Amino acid sequence: MVEFVKPPRSLVDKTGRGTPGAGDRLIKKADQAVKEHQGRVDYKKIAGASLDKLHQLMRDFLADPRAESDIGRQIYELCHDLKGEGASFGYPAVSRIADLICRVIDCKAQRDPRFLEIVKIEVDSIRAMIRYDVKGNPRGLAMEIIDALEFLVDNYLDKLKATQAA
Repeated sequence: MVEFVKPPRSLVDKTGRGTPGAGDRLIKKADQAVKEHQGRVDYKKIAGASLDKLHQLMRDFLADPRAESDIGRQIYELCHDLKGEGASFGYPAVSRIADLICRVIDCKAQRDPRFLEIVKIEVDSIRAMIRYDVKGNPRGLAMEIIDALEFLVDNYLDKLKATQAA
């Protein structure tokens, strides 16, 4: 005797119907777990090591601008990590500023001396956001600083592209 087995084709057939409302409960449970983790971890300590390393790299960069490619890559990687960590630990202001640093460093155009000053201002701004515990969505002075940095970076990159095109 031959029996034909029809394999399940739809997701519901493969996994079952589930429990109504279970998705909402699981999302709330996951959100609560993230909040508890953020409360237990001292992001200032985690970021402090990265900021110290970033500060040292900036000093090395200022001392020897010819080592730009290697030091620039290290700065970019540290800032990329800070960008992800900031969002994960409830510091979106840190993420936004770290992203701005990545944008400036990622620009492949010939840089002028203002490049180092812009990155230094941004690094100092990240340090301040962490020192003064700017958690959650940035407001007030923190938002003004971020807006000013975004304007500075956009303006710098636009002028750099215009110079390259000429």
